[in-house]
Amino acid sequence: MTSSRYSAAAGIVAAVIILAFVGWKAVLEYVDSLVVASDRFLITLSGLLVAVFGCQLIIARAVRPLLSEIEARITAGELPDSTRDFIKVGPHVGWIERFILFVFLVAGSPPAAALVVTAKTLARAPEAKEGGKLVGDYYLIGTLVSVAAALVAACLTRLILGLPPL
Repeated sequence: MTSSRYSAAAGIVAAVIILAFVGWKAVLEYVDSLVVASDRFLITLSGLLVAVFGCQLIIARAVRPLLSEIEARITAGELPDSTRDFIKVGPHVGWIERFILFVFLVAGSPPAAALVVTAKTLARAPEAKEGGKLVGDYYLIGTLVSVAAALVAACLTRLILGLPPL
C-alpha cells in the first residue's frame, strides 16, 4: 500500500470517528451553517465561477482572429509545431491564473495578484517569443483580457459583499 493510500485510509477513518462521535445531524447542521446558509460564500463562489469559466468566452472571442492566422502559419510550416502546444495550454493556464487572481483580489491583496501575473509572464513569455510577433500578440491579448476579467469579477464581487472595490 502506498503512502497516498494510507493517507486516504487515515482520512476516512478520522471522518468515520468524527461522525460517530458527533453524529451525522450535527455535521450536516455545521456544514449548512458554514456554507449553504452563508450568502457571502455563495456570492464569492458565484463570482469565482464567473471569473474562471464565464469569462473564458470573452477571452476566446478576443483572441479568435489571431488563432486562425497562427494555425495557418503552423500548417504552412512558418511556425514550429510546438506553437500549437503553446496555444492548446493557454485556456488551462488562464483558468488557473483567473482563479488565483480572483482569490487574491477578493481577499484585498492586489500586490499578490501582481506577483501571479509576473510569474506567469516569466514562465510563458520565452515560449511566446519562439512563435514571433503573432504568437506574442496572442499571448499579450489573452493575458490582458484574462487579468481584466478577473479584476472586474473580483471588484463586482467585493461590491456585492459590501466591501470597497479595491
